[in-house]
Amino acid sequence: MATRAPSLRAVLLWTVLAAAHSAHADWVPFDELPGAAQGVRQSAAFSKERRQGFREVRWDVAQGKAWVLSGGKWRIVDLGAGTVTDAAEDAQPPDRVPRSDRAPRRAMPPARGRQQPVSTSADGSMRAESKRGNVSVSCVDADSRAVTTDGGGGLRYGTASWVYGEELDQTTGMWWSPDGSQLAFYRFDDSKVPDYTLLSGLTGLRPKVETERYPKPGDPNPIAGLQVLDVAAFCADPKGDPAAHIRTIDVGSADQYIYGIEWSPSGRELLFHRLNRRHDVLEWCAADAKSLQVRTVVREMQPRWNHHDPELRFLADGRRFIWASEASGFKQYELRSLDDGRVVPLTSGTFPAGRIVQVDEKTGVLLYTALASETRINPQLMRVGLDGTGQRRLTPSDLHYSRFDVSPDGAWFVATEETLVRPPLARLHAMDGSRTIALQDEADDPWAKSGVRPPELLTLKAADGVTDLYGILHLPSGFSPERPIPLVVDVYGGPYFATVFNRFGEPREECELGFAVLQVDNRGTPGRGKAFEDATYLKLGGPDLDDQAAAARQVAQRPGIDPKRIGITGMSYGGYMAALALVRHPEVFSVSVARAAPVDWRQYDSIYTERFMRTPAENREGYDAGSAVVHADKLRGRLLLIHGMQDDNVHPSNAWALSQKLLDRDFPFDMLLFPRAGHGGFGGAERSATWSFFVRELNAVPLPLPSAAGGERGGTKDGSDGSGTADDDDGGGAP
Repeated sequence: MATRAPSLRAVLLWTVLAAAHSAHADWVPFDELPGAAQGVRQSAAFSKERRQGFREVRWDVAQGKAWVLSGGKWRIVDLGAGTVTDAAEDAQPPDRVPRSDRAPRRAMPPARGRQQPVSTSADGSMRAESKRGNVSVSCVDADSRAVTTDGGGGLRYGTASWVYGEELDQTTGMWWSPDGSQLAFYRFDDSKVPDYTLLSGLTGLRPKVETERYPKPGDPNPIAGLQVLDVAAFCADPKGDPAAHIRTIDVGSADQYIYGIEWSPSGRELLFHRLNRRHDVLEWCAADAKSLQVRTVVREMQPRWNHHDPELRFLADGRRFIWASEASGFKQYELRSLDDGRVVPLTSGTFPAGRIVQVDEKTGVLLYTALASETRINPQLMRVGLDGTGQRRLTPSDLHYSRFDVSPDGAWFVATEETLVRPPLARLHAMDGSRTIALQDEADDPWAKSGVRPPELLTLKAADGVTDLYGILHLPSGFSPERPIPLVVDVYGGPYFATVFNRFGEPREECELGFAVLQVDNRGTPGRGKAFEDATYLKLGGPDLDDQAAAARQVAQRPGIDPKRIGITGMSYGGYMAALALVRHPEVFSVSVARAAPVDWRQYDSIYTERFMRTPAENREGYDAGSAVVHADKLRGRLLLIHGMQDDNVHPSNAWALSQKLLDRDFPFDMLLFPRAGHGGFGGAERSATWSFFVRELNAVPLPLPSAAGGERGGTKDGSDGSGTADDDDGGGAP
């Protein structure tokens, strides 16, 4: 397809901008970009059309009724007649019946990568604190007293390190037994872990040096140990040596990960995960509270890597538990026990389970979600007996289902259904499938009503030509196949996070600048089974980026998309993909904005990186192949690097390493640094810089609006064609 020459209108628009911003022509506030005011206005108006499904359900099964709060008012469902009526203004719904089977809520997490410094016993009478590397305990009606005294520097008690918090979700370091008689805590030795240094206070007169023990791939890792304090003996011996009341658990090898610590519901055992450095052997262990003898309760082996934190739910007896295993290649549930090795497979299928919704032990039923629909990203509600029989799908359509609420007698459930273009709708379903009752009136088509072009859910082929990928294509409201426009790929693409969901959303304001915007979940992202995730094992930046390029090529074949004007942007792993795109696929991508990008995996932390890449000594070829730094001589196109100078996750040295390579070859590129920003949190300036860069480098021009939407750019606040300012519109912006 031929590339269109810049139109006279485009030249005039940028002439206006250059005159208004002569000193800053390359960086225009987002809401002053041509077409942005229209996009912001559409988004604001569109959000008012969005429906939230239901807010709350209260069941009155004895009276054959359900009360549903939706749209700010209660509606009453007659379960027998199937009718829905508005409740009288003075009518009071029945009291909420608390559910006892819900997973316990986690405490408010500490700062990213950190652990809570304080832990309180279940009855609130005692308190443990980790401070300056040591643990102290306040006994009942007593002052705080030191439990450990040799902590500090590389040895810490009652806490872990940044990498444990970031990559293993370890937000605690001390754990009280249910009866408060024992306190387990970390003994954490990272004395051999190299430091990483950042400068803080860069905008002040005298910046400060900040250091963090941060293991990079192949570095020595922290050594995590567990100790247990006999609290009763410690509190009864206020003048004795605390060490006499501390026992050490033999957790095994030093070069492994110990995390996910909790007491069993009965307090008879301390439970913890033990994961080897290669991540291919995961054990869930139990240490006897009296003898501290350790045994393995569950052992999971994968040919590549394990998800580090399988879903777990105890039953009421505190001994049996539901465990999520990927041994079959798809996440499925099993029923196990702490008392024996018996395993009862509960669920099955060539699709992964999602999450546990409810465990009804009275009826012996497990309700859970699974990606079992025709569209493989649409969650469905499923049921199966706790004996592994009777598995079936409960939700009837190929839609995205969420927000489930089940009646106390297990005969009914409420669910919210939606798609990318259909607003959420609450519907009541009979568990046996005999009846479905809409709890709301279906909303008018908000896309047609607002004149905004709806997004499209796409099925594309991966680079292997076989695997299906799901994507979302956003187009401007004035899109016409006769006027080719540039395409921007908005990518994440890394392990553990998907970005494509068949859920109702709002239009992308950036499209009104004259762009098509594409999101695709490539191989290596979750939700499609272990083989799909494992496709990038030992080769991050390989099949995943190839899939993004393949998807962009396919979309660029559509009329109205210019194949010679394709850009890419992303944050974190997405920033990595964006930077590497100009190295590995410059024939597809000509412009990139890479935000907070780990440009070489040797620069990132050991736990995350080795999970997918092993160590550089084991996989030098993979590290080199996926490095934008090693292959910087191959980079082509226009690049904008954005990074926070306080980023303790993806360090600023990533940006320095790539930029130096480009400087060495006298290759022009752009860079924007945020002195106070960490990993993200750049604010509106990032959005302005990103989209100003794309508008300029991809020659984007706002498209005329359809006449039904107010004429050619009709609706800008000053009545112009969109080239003027829009001071009363807030472009916002988030990474």
